Amino acid sequence: MFLKLFYYLIAAPVLLLLRIFFWPFKMLFRFIGWLFRKTGENRRFRKTDFDRMDGWEFEEYIAELLVRNGFSHVEVTKGSGDQGVDILADKDGVSYAVQCKHYTGKISNKAVQEAYAGASFYGCEIPVVLTNSYFFPSALELGDEIGVELWDREELKHLIRTARRKI
Repeated sequence: MFLKLFYYLIAAPVLLLLRIFFWPFKMLFRFIGWLFRKTGENRRFRKTDFDRMDGWEFEEYIAELLVRNGFSHVEVTKGSGDQGVDILADKDGVSYAVQCKHYTGKISNKAVQEAYAGASFYGCEIPVVLTNSYFFPSALELGDEIGVELWDREELKHLIRTARRKI
């Protein structure tokens, strides 16, 4: 009986007053935490050195980059057995099959062929090979001939600049 009386007369009102007093601080700390997380994500996105990433990190980074550039339904395919396509995405009603190549050297015809075959497999309209490097002239010629878009380092930098403007 004494504990109930103590709770209702003293503890409950004190706890209520403490809750009311500390509520603005709680909301302030939540907002500050959200702000730091948001700016941290943007800072990480802006300052990312895509040449130092491994292949999987590069694919995840490109998927995020595509989302920030207006692509929807962006999906990173499974690692093995992906039929030469790393990312599936849509933009303006057009489906894209993106093959990511994170290389230090130039990209050959093989990547162009893989992207073309993978796009057919997934039923995508536009096959793309995206790299942090450049393409051999023979790969450029093949891509032109069979309709594979080749996005080299300069196009990647352009996508990054465009995404930064939208942050």
